[in-house]
Amino acid sequence: MDNLDAALAKRRRAGLPGADTNVYRLADGAGDGMPGIFIDVFDGHWLVQTQDVPWPAWLQQAGGWRSLWWKRLDQHAREAPRCMAKEAMPGTFTVRELGLTYEIDFRAGYSQGLFIDQRVQKARVALMVQPGQRVLNLFSYTCAFSVIASSRGAVTTSVDLSRPFLEWGKRNFAHNGMDPAVHYFAKGDAADWLRQFAAKGRRWHGIVLDPPTFSRNDDGHIFRAERDFYALVAGCLRVLEPGGWLLSSTNCRVISDRQFAAQIHRGAEDAGVQVQCEPGGMPPDFTGDQYLKVLWARAEARG
Repeated sequence: MDNLDAALAKRRRAGLPGADTNVYRLADGAGDGMPGIFIDVFDGHWLVQTQDVPWPAWLQQAGGWRSLWWKRLDQHAREAPRCMAKEAMPGTFTVRELGLTYEIDFRAGYSQGLFIDQRVQKARVALMVQPGQRVLNLFSYTCAFSVIASSRGAVTTSVDLSRPFLEWGKRNFAHNGMDPAVHYFAKGDAADWLRQFAAKGRRWHGIVLDPPTFSRNDDGHIFRAERDFYALVAGCLRVLEPGGWLLSSTNCRVISDRQFAAQIHRGAEDAGVQVQCEPGGMPPDFTGDQYLKVLWARAEARG
C-alpha cells in the first residue's frame, strides 16, 4: 500500500488528475515499486492490468476509485477487462485528455478506446498544427490524433482497417462539438491508401504513423513492424508536403531505438526525401519501461 500512496503523490505533483486531463497511469509496474501491476485511471475508474502476477486483491481496500477493473496482459490470449468492484458500467463513458473529450468502453475488448501513452505526442501535434492544414492519421483507431488536430483547425483524414473504430472516432469528434462530416474517414489498408493518395497527387502537412506491431489486412497481407515499417515511412513521405512533419511511433519491443531510426532513414531514402529527425517521449506518469520508440521527421527536400 505504501508504494501505491507514493505513486499517487507522484502523480499529484505532476498535476494528475487535472482540470484538462483525468485519464493517466497511476502505477507503472517496477517503475513504481509494483512489478507486474499497471493501473490506468479513467476519470476515477481504475483499470488494473497484471503481467505474470495474480489479481492484487488488496486494491479493493485502497479506496479512491469509482470502480475496479482487471485485465491480464497476455499477447496470446487477449481478453476484455472484467469488473471486480463497485460500478459495473453497462455502456460507454467519457474522459478528458488535454482538454478534449473521448469515449471509453471497458467492454469493447482488449483496448478501451484511448492510448494514453501518446499524450506527449498529442500535445506536440496541438502545437504544430495550423488552421487550414491537412493532417493524415494512419492506423487511426478511434481517431484521437485526428480530434486534436481538428481542434487546432486542421482538416483530417483518418485511415483504419476497422469500420467500427472509425465510427467510434466520429463520435469522438461529436463529443467535442466538431462535425465529422467535414473530415474524411477511409476504411482499409494504410499501404493501399498511401499508394492511391500518391497516384492522385494528394498531399498533407502532417502525418501520424502509429501502426500496431502486427496486423493482417482483409487480403491476408501481414505487416510486422520490425520488418515493414520503413515501407510505410516511404509511402508517407511521398505524400507529405515539403517542410511537413511525420510522426512515426511503435511499441514493438524487439526493435531497438537505433534500428527504428534506421527504418525511418531507409524509408526516406526510398522516397527520395531528406529528413531531419528528433525523438519524442512518454508522459511522466509512465515511470517504468520506456517502450515507445518515437521519431518526428521533418521533410526538407525532394530528390
